[in-house]
Amino acid sequence: MPNNSHHHPGATSPDHPGTSGIWTFVFIDMVIFFLFFGVYISERQRLPDIFLSSQHQLSPLVGLVSTMALLTSSWAMAEAVRALRENKIARAGCALNWALALGAVFIVNKLFEYGGKFGHGITPLTNGFFTFYFLITGLHFLHVTGTMIFMTHCRVRLGVEAGALTYRKKLENVGLFWHFVDVLWLFIFPMLYLTELVG
Repeated sequence: MPNNSHHHPGATSPDHPGTSGIWTFVFIDMVIFFLFFGVYISERQRLPDIFLSSQHQLSPLVGLVSTMALLTSSWAMAEAVRALRENKIARAGCALNWALALGAVFIVNKLFEYGGKFGHGITPLTNGFFTFYFLITGLHFLHVTGTMIFMTHCRVRLGVEAGALTYRKKLENVGLFWHFVDVLWLFIFPMLYLTELVG
């Protein structure tokens, strides 16, 4: 039987999740975020009173809702990839629907949080803490939104491309980046919302 799987530059083996390109991008993106985290921690140590008083204006419950939405969405995305590998197309579609819906919960929750801050006159120019708050969460928000666009594309194309290896790799790439976005939030949530409570 002929082997129809062709290796392209930057591609990994059919059994390896995703492609080398997405792993490289995730690594570079991770380094950038951790540089931001390092500067934030340095500034927090320099201005502890301002950072702690500003943190009082964030709701840990709001952050927890965002965390649970992303964690569950990440699980649903993993289920979609597994179902596709098992050729269970309907189940993959259902899991993708859940991943998208829970991602939307995160987006709506974050928009309400931003709206509340601006409504109380809090902006990135308020002080150093809120500069980092809007910078880090805003950049993460863009990652969530962008990844959900690709997730939507995968959902739309599922019925047409599900049997192709290229589609499976595409879904795995999106899934890997979605997990990365989730892991980032697991650092952001305690760093911005909980440090005072656990420190």
